[in-house]
Amino acid sequence: MHGSPYSRLLTLAAVLSLTMVMAKTAARPVTNPRSPKADDFDTAIKQLRDTWVREFNAGHADKVADLYAQEAVLMRRNGSVHNRDSILSELKRSIAARANNYTVQSLHSEHSGDLGYDTGVYNENLPHRLAEGNYLIVVKKIDGDWKIMAHAAVPNPEPR
Repeated sequence: MHGSPYSRLLTLAAVLSLTMVMAKTAARPVTNPRSPKADDFDTAIKQLRDTWVREFNAGHADKVADLYAQEAVLMRRNGSVHNRDSILSELKRSIAARANNYTVQSLHSEHSGDLGYDTGVYNENLPHRLAEGNYLIVVKKIDGDWKIMAHAAVPNPEPR
């Protein structure tokens, strides 16, 4: 692992932002800023987000891991893991450590073509404290399904 989780999150956000800007500058007519495809994405990202939270809280690490692409990366307070199998192991570890009552509130989601993102705030109960922070997921449409390609969860600093 290189760099702090915060610097990795900023790098990921910068790359995604640049990709989104480049995709939006391609010459194509805009007839309706809120097209049916945008509504489809909003529905899909909400379903993905709700499924992630529901299955994590139910202790179903395998069902949560299924939401990730095979080559996905998960960046959390204790490091990064790469690929779905490693993500599954990390999710099992979190659930076994009694992380629960995970909640999220999306603040913004957007997509262009087969790439999109969702960002917001999260809370989760850990055995000795409440963890709060920000998340960013980058999704890609693969074989007709939106899959998580990158997921960063950055905890707020603990009070001193």
